[in-house]
Parts: sequence; C-alpha cells; structure tokens
Amino acid sequence: MRRFSLPLLLLCCLLNVVLARAQVNRRAAIDHLNRGTKELEMGDLAGALADFNRAIELDPNYSASYFNRGLVRKRQADYDGAISDFTKAIELNPIAEAYLDRGAARKDKGDRDGAIADYTKAIELNDEYADAYYNRGIALDDKDEQDRAISDFTRSIELSPQQAKTLVGRGYARMRKGDPDGALTDYTKAIEINPRSFLAFYNRAFARKQKGDIDGAIADFTKAVEIDEKDADAFYERGILQGARGDLDGAISDFSKTIELNPRNARAYANRGMIMLLQGRDAAAQKEFDTALKMDAALDPDLQNRINQIVKDRKSKP
Repeated sequence: MRRFSLPLLLLCCLLNVVLARAQVNRRAAIDHLNRGTKELEMGDLAGALADFNRAIELDPNYSASYFNRGLVRKRQADYDGAISDFTKAIELNPIAEAYLDRGAARKDKGDRDGAIADYTKAIELNDEYADAYYNRGIALDDKDEQDRAISDFTRSIELSPQQAKTLVGRGYARMRKGDPDGALTDYTKAIEINPRSFLAFYNRAFARKQKGDIDGAIADFTKAVEIDEKDADAFYERGILQGARGDLDGAISDFSKTIELNPRNARAYANRGMIMLLQGRDAAAQKEFDTALKMDAALDPDLQNRINQIVKDRKSKP
C-alpha cells in the first residue's frame, strides 16, 4: 500500500478546507447578489449597493457582483465607480453586456470615443446585439457622424424591428442630415409600435414643421403634452406655432404653462410679451420683456427688433 507522508496529508487537508470555504463564500456571495438584484429592480439603490459590496467581500473573483454594482453606481451618476466595476467584470468575464454598460457609463461621463470603442467591442463579441448597434448609433449621431449612425440604427432595426426607440433615433439622425421625409417615416412607424412614445410625437412635430405642416406639428405637440404634461419644451414649441397660426390666446396659454413648469425660461416670457403686444396690452407686455431681459440680457437685440416691427405694423394698420 502506498503511504502518504504527514506533511502531504496536512497539505491535502488544508486544500480541502480552503476549497470548502471558497464554496461556502461563493454560495453566500450569490445569496447577496440575488438579494441585491431584487433591490435594484425595486429601486432600492442603497440596499442593492450594500449587498453587492458584501458579495464582493465574500468572493472577489465573481464577475457578476462587479457588473451589478456597476449598474447601481451608474444609476447613482458615479460614472468613475461604474466604469471601474465594469472593467473588473470584463477582466473576470469579458462578455458583451459588460462592454455595453461600460460604454453607456463612458458616454454619460462625456467620453463618446471611449463609449464607441466599447460598443464596437460588444458588437465584435456578439454581432447580433441590437442594443449595441443602437447605443453606438446614438454616440455617433452625437459626434455628427449621421451616415454611420443611420447605418447602426438600421442594423439594430433589422435585428429588433419592434423597438420604437431605434426608429426615433434613426429619424432624428435623418432630420439632422436634412431628410425630413425619411424622419417622418421613422417617427410614424415608431408611433405605430408605441403610441405612447413622447419622443416620437415630439420629434415628428419638428419634421412636420420643417415640411410646412403647422397644423400637423401642433397636433403632434398636443399629443406629446398629453403623454408628458410636465415637459415645458413641448408647451413652448406649441406656443410658437399657435402664435404663428394666429391663435394668440392659445399661444399665451402655452407660454404661461411653460413658465409654470420652468420659471427660468426667458424666451417664454419674451414670447408671451410679444403676444400681449400684438393684443395691444402694452403695459403687461413690457413687464414680460423686463423679466426676460433680467434673466438673459443677450435677448435684447433680437427682442428690440421684433418689438419695433410689431409697433411699426400697428402704426401702418390702425
């Protein structure tokens, strides 16, 4: 019979203890990971962060804990912390999802080139990853590379045709490239897929405005504010079109709503003043102009030109 020396037996025992402890720690880490994931889904970021921290303490070589902690830190706007966690996750297990989320954190931090590099790596690992093409398209559009952005959005749509957000992204890139017809097609398709897409209606309104369809643009802004009644910009843009169409009361109402939602919008005060001036409410209009200029003195030259034009028109047309 073969005999083991005492030191070798002790070494084997120690190894077994170490392995057993590692297995216990991994199971405990997974328990904290699972609990943290549920907390993250419920929006309890502090609780999730505590559980992911504990999971990493128990097992510092488990990539999923770093990945999920990165998701928490990204939602907390701790982009450096998120990037660090996603990087560690990639070192332990280089999956496409980790590159995608590190790219998103880099984009949020303002590093578009770094984001594009990460999205590209995600695509290299999974060339059918629709979200990676979509995210890279957004980053490329931000860099004014509309042709490449449209190509990425198109590939994403081919892979996942029922994603309204991707059609909105391609429509926006087409608008910026000077193709309002293509943009209208994309926004309309997005609305068919998701009739509650605020951005699809909001952006289609601009495309219709560019095409000279003022009534259609107003209708789209109206739908947008029905979906999100707290979006000051949509009320503001509709107010401009209401004024252009001659609905002065409607314009006043929209600019007033804009100011209610965003009291620091100097242009809303200025435009409300213009409408009041058109209505012959000169004293009220002057108060609006004074408020606007206190907020943004740079408006003064353009504002004075418009006031002078309205006064001139009133004198020529008593």
